[in-house]
Amino acid sequence: MHSSIDHTAGSPAGVNGRLKTLVGGSIGHFIEWFDWAIYGLMAGVIAHQMFPASDPAVSLIASLSAFAIGFIGRPIGAIILSPMADKYGRRTLLAATIIMAGIGSFVIGIMPNYEQIGILAPILIVCARLLQGLAGGAEYQISATFLNEHASVKNRAFNASPQQIAIGLSVLAATGVATATTTFFTPETLEAWGWRVPYLLGAAMSVYGFFMRRGLDETPSFEANAKKMANRSLGSILAAVAKYPKETFIVFVLQMNGVMYYLWLIFLPTYANMIGGLSRSEGFAGNMVSTIVYIFGVPTFAYISDRIGRKPLLFATAILFLLFVYPLLSLLNGQVSFWTFTFVSAIGALFLSMNNGVLGTVLSELFPTEVRTSGIGIPYAICAALFGGTAPLVATWLHGQGGVLYVSLYAMLICVISILTHFFLTPETRGRSLD
Repeated sequence: MHSSIDHTAGSPAGVNGRLKTLVGGSIGHFIEWFDWAIYGLMAGVIAHQMFPASDPAVSLIASLSAFAIGFIGRPIGAIILSPMADKYGRRTLLAATIIMAGIGSFVIGIMPNYEQIGILAPILIVCARLLQGLAGGAEYQISATFLNEHASVKNRAFNASPQQIAIGLSVLAATGVATATTTFFTPETLEAWGWRVPYLLGAAMSVYGFFMRRGLDETPSFEANAKKMANRSLGSILAAVAKYPKETFIVFVLQMNGVMYYLWLIFLPTYANMIGGLSRSEGFAGNMVSTIVYIFGVPTFAYISDRIGRKPLLFATAILFLLFVYPLLSLLNGQVSFWTFTFVSAIGALFLSMNNGVLGTVLSELFPTEVRTSGIGIPYAICAALFGGTAPLVATWLHGQGGVLYVSLYAMLICVISILTHFFLTPETRGRSLD
């Protein structure tokens, strides 16, 4: 495959163009995941402001339910926006999704609390989360498609890894902001207005990202298909996805591993606070360390996959989590220290980076150009709604039923399904042409 990056990488203009493509394709992912991560990390504070109840656990579950409800918007966003990206281009839709996410953050940031407007507060929170869900339902697959279609065959996973690095950086930034917010604001200030600062920051970043994305070049693969796609209806693009049932199922199973992502990089500080008495600020600080591990792990394993293939790393992730999820989570039970939490969090983040270093590239290599965004996006978003956004809520409920063992068994079941799918169905896609 020939790409604009390959032709120009040797010149200064080419280097600048490549950097612009990598940053522009990833920045929306950074901003949107910052928005999602902030909500997950600040769920305990939002619970008191927007979902008051006599039992703090009930407030937290209500707040996490709004986190999960945001994922309902993902399949809707995927079904509506993914075919548009296949028909009209990757670049246009990338600009649209980032603004939608920013509006959701802005609404949460300025919204009066429950004491001021009553039941309207949680209703508006849910609406804002749904809008962010619509954007998130399209952002992942369009960004993955955009970066992979711009990348060279030889180093495709490595060149596309900024998307997943952006996720790590966004969680790192969100965790840092959450840590600073909970550390430097007094509890009274945090409850009064301090918790709004991260959301308004996310909204401001969305405006910047929008203007940056407007100047990106379209991908060579889409441009080669643009005339053909201009005559296709959105309905026919959606219908064409049905021709790839095996690939659709593989995408669904790969996204089931998002449960581990949300447990480790989003929910773990709250979980350690709940079962081990770890302070929120210590949990956020430990999470920052593990996220740094993830950020360095993603490009490393992406580079390795460009040499040895995608499947070995997919297998390794599922097997390692299957073996170690229960021992690791068990370390958080009781009175957990900062260092124990950081160890547990970092090990899980390393396992995650093996999977996520190749994830977007594997998904892109499964489908042809004319249905690539839709083929990835629809099963990905449906699975994210069922398993990703519900992960903190399900983990909280399972722990109440049977402690760490039940939470671990849930993750282990997903690992077994993944291993069987990779063994019997998932092809080795390294080296495939995207044209």
